[in-house]
Amino acid sequence: MITPLSEGTFTVDDSKKFIPFDPSKDHLKDRPSSLLVDIVPFLIRTNNDLIVIDPGLGMQSAGGDFMILENIQRAGHSAEDVSIVLLSHLHKDHTGGICYGNDPAFNLMFPKATYYSQQQELEYALSRKDSPSFVQAKLRFLKDTPQLRLLQGNGQINKEIAFEISGGHTPFHQVFTIRTSTTTCFFGGDVLPQPKQLQIRFNAKYDYDGKAAAGKRIEYGNRAAKEDYTCLFFHSGKMPMAKVKTGGDGKFLLEKIPAEFTES
Repeated sequence: MITPLSEGTFTVDDSKKFIPFDPSKDHLKDRPSSLLVDIVPFLIRTNNDLIVIDPGLGMQSAGGDFMILENIQRAGHSAEDVSIVLLSHLHKDHTGGICYGNDPAFNLMFPKATYYSQQQELEYALSRKDSPSFVQAKLRFLKDTPQLRLLQGNGQINKEIAFEISGGHTPFHQVFTIRTSTTTCFFGGDVLPQPKQLQIRFNAKYDYDGKAAAGKRIEYGNRAAKEDYTCLFFHSGKMPMAKVKTGGDGKFLLEKIPAEFTES
C-alpha cells in the first residue's frame, strides 16, 4: 500500500512561511517572490512495517485535527499503527508533523514509531539557530526522544528499507528505497521533489549545493528507469507517484500512478 497524505498547496518565500493557497480564489501574482508548492507526506505498508515518510508541516484542518492523521485514518490506520518515521532532512515542511504541542511539552505525533534521521543532518540543523528553515524547538525535542535512531552514511534499516546520503539540498540530505511486496519505492525528498525536475534540468537556488542536487536528479532518474522504481514526489500534488522511463532522445518520460493506487 502506498498512500499520499497531502496537506495541500502553499506559497513560500524567503521568510520560509508556508501560506495556504487555494487556486480557486488565490492568485500567485498577489504573492510576489513566492514559490508554489504542494506538501505530500507518504504512508507505505511493507510486509513488516507501516511507514510515514517526511510527516509534513503538521497542519490542522478547519476542525482542529491534524491533516496527516485524518489522511491516515481515511487509509484505515491510526497514529499508533505507524512503526517507522523516515526523515530525508529536517526543514520545517518535512518535520512539522513529528510532534505536536507547545515547547517544551511536545508529544510525538506517532507515539509507537521509531524515527530515523542522519546524525550529521541533525547536528547541522541544530547549528542553524537563526535560520527560518528549521523549527529549533521541535528539533531539540526530536534529539532528546528515546525513539530517535541516528544514521550515519549509507546503509539499511532492515531488509526492506535502504538509505543513502545524497547531499545537494542540505549537506546530509538522504534518500530512501523501500520494498513492498510488489514494488520498490524511491523517495528523493527535496533532491527530487517534483517530477518536472526530471524534465527541466536546472540548478535550484534554494539548494545548499544546486549543482550537486541537479546531478543527483539525473542519477536517480536513470536509476528509477533501470530498476522500475515507483517514485514518490513530496512537493507534487498533481503527480505524487510515477514510473520513470527514458526516451530515445535520452529524456525522461513519466507515467503517472493514480493517487488512489495501493499495493499490499
